[in-house]
Amino acid sequence: MKLFLLIMLAAAVTYANNDILQEFSDGNRIFSANVYKEMKKTISGNFLVCPLSVDIILSLVHAGARGNTAKQLSNGLQLPEDHKKVQDIFKELSPKLRGNEKYTLSSANKVYVKDGFKISDDFKSVAVNVFQSEIQNIDFLKSDAAAGEMNKWVEEKTHEKIKNLISKDDLDEDTIAVLINAMYFKGSWVKQFSEYGTRKLPFHTSKENNVDVDMMEITDYYNYYEDLTLNAKFLEMPYEGNDISMTFVLPNDVEGLGALEEKIDAVLATPKYTRERVHVQLPKFKIETTIKFKQILQNLGVKDLFEDNADLSGISANDEQLKVTKVIQKAFIEVEEKGTTAAAATAVFAGLRSSFYEREVKLYTFKADHPFIFVLRRINVSILFIGRFTKST
Repeated sequence: MKLFLLIMLAAAVTYANNDILQEFSDGNRIFSANVYKEMKKTISGNFLVCPLSVDIILSLVHAGARGNTAKQLSNGLQLPEDHKKVQDIFKELSPKLRGNEKYTLSSANKVYVKDGFKISDDFKSVAVNVFQSEIQNIDFLKSDAAAGEMNKWVEEKTHEKIKNLISKDDLDEDTIAVLINAMYFKGSWVKQFSEYGTRKLPFHTSKENNVDVDMMEITDYYNYYEDLTLNAKFLEMPYEGNDISMTFVLPNDVEGLGALEEKIDAVLATPKYTRERVHVQLPKFKIETTIKFKQILQNLGVKDLFEDNADLSGISANDEQLKVTKVIQKAFIEVEEKGTTAAAATAVFAGLRSSFYEREVKLYTFKADHPFIFVLRRINVSILFIGRFTKST
């Protein structure tokens, strides 16, 4: 039984708001919530995940999956079961994963194939024409050189934010293919914080404990919402270009993050924002997380993919029996005065509403001095990154 190795990366992505992508957008939100629920079971501190990276690379795997393996992938990833429908989605999605003069955004896919292994023509066509993937032969037996070459590609595509994704120990004589999706986003806030306004202030990790952090500060008009049911405040901060934003979700209680996370599905729904004047205090932060996705996916019902009975018969031209052995993601984000840089790497082994009028303007306060959730998204379309900040590192 030959093993099947995949690798994916991500940093940030964007898509258009049209009908063919709506089903994907809805499914992506559910999948993001499900992944968040699984991660909080085992991680107590800060974390970051890029669900979209998993969606993209495993959607490519889905193109070669058949039978129950394909069905479990569809259900776990919240994708349509029909292969053509999934491919139609990504035909529309792939061209949207590009930046413009306002921000840097890139997505790249690459399939590394063991020397001598023949990919089926149908799978190759989907990889190249639908997922815009490069395909390259490589000698996995020269594990040092192979890992170095793939890591170099990863570093280049993520502007050196993701390093050493692949170890030589991940590669052996059973490694057949490594599939990589690399994404990167760098954007500037529409309204930037002044670096001179940043100062050391306490961040409460609990009611009894706090730590000093670099706290940024600004007062301006933002999309803002107070949810009485969730007992939390929502603040949306747009990046230049106004089609990508970061939402910060702050529980009203210092120790309210746990209760908020229990309702993560509702947290990820679009709030009923109004345009308000808000005094914002937000810590600068940098988070890097490595996630072993195999157990998460198995908990979401994607099981056959990792077993000897996996049906990935649509990938090989010569009926080799393949399975996935590992799924690993490395994600990075940095939020500071000017904006945000985000990147991620996943490895699978084998409306603005603005009505000011002439009224007295109320000043709201969004003081993020205790644990909160953050979501980087393509406005009205899809979640790119989701994570939480619980303490300064």
